Amino acid sequence: MTSTLGSSCHPVEEQRARWERKRCRTAKELVETEQQYLEQLGLVATYFVAILKAKGTLKPADQEAIFGCLESICSASRTLLFHLEGGRLGLGLEGFCHQLVLYVCYAENLGKAQSTLERQVRKNKPFSRFKKLQESRPEFGGLCLEQLLPLPLQRLSRYRHLLKDLVGNTHPESSDFKQLTGVLKSVSEAYHRVQEISRCRDNANQMRRVQKLLKGQKTRILAPGRWFLREGWLSVVPPKGRSCSAGCSSSSPTSCW
Repeated sequence: MTSTLGSSCHPVEEQRARWERKRCRTAKELVETEQQYLEQLGLVATYFVAILKAKGTLKPADQEAIFGCLESICSASRTLLFHLEGGRLGLGLEGFCHQLVLYVCYAENLGKAQSTLERQVRKNKPFSRFKKLQESRPEFGGLCLEQLLPLPLQRLSRYRHLLKDLVGNTHPESSDFKQLTGVLKSVSEAYHRVQEISRCRDNANQMRRVQKLLKGQKTRILAPGRWFLREGWLSVVPPKGRSCSAGCSSSSPTSCW
């Protein structure tokens, strides 16, 4: 009877052991990837933000437009990593949730950051030379500033993925299960908000592009609440003569060609 009970409990214990191993691997991955993320953020904060602020190569408004709250995000990541490396997983992540608003603000500013950077590279020769010099440093590993600026938003997606794994491999009776579940909810909400911001920005860019193609026409494509749907070719068949193809762009609630 004793051996029967022991064997019936064995699969449950094995499952819990598997959960714990997966949880440990995910926690380790979270720490290691946070170290890499902070290192790359630090490159921008040290070799661009801090030095540009001291040199005055950019006007304060342009510097703020390009880098936004990146330094604050860097500080939040540093605090999170401090707790993660100390084994305070739940505490570190719960505290980090209060900083998620920085990621939303960063997403809202990213379009402006990219356009300002492009303009400064084109028109500000001292800044353009400085940028090339910094990017040539071995620490950058061939990465340019344009590739580094979207890092916080890419990291937010990775946080969500890792937290899903953590919660999925944490026993519901564990002391930090409720804490981790709450963190996942907060990160997912921030992630979806950032995705919506990105979607709206991409739509606005597409609508502006189509509007430029219609230069000289009275049709106004840009309007609040209007969404780009698709573009392609339509076969136009006149009452007489041969059919021909015409470029067509479709947006809600209009189509034009």
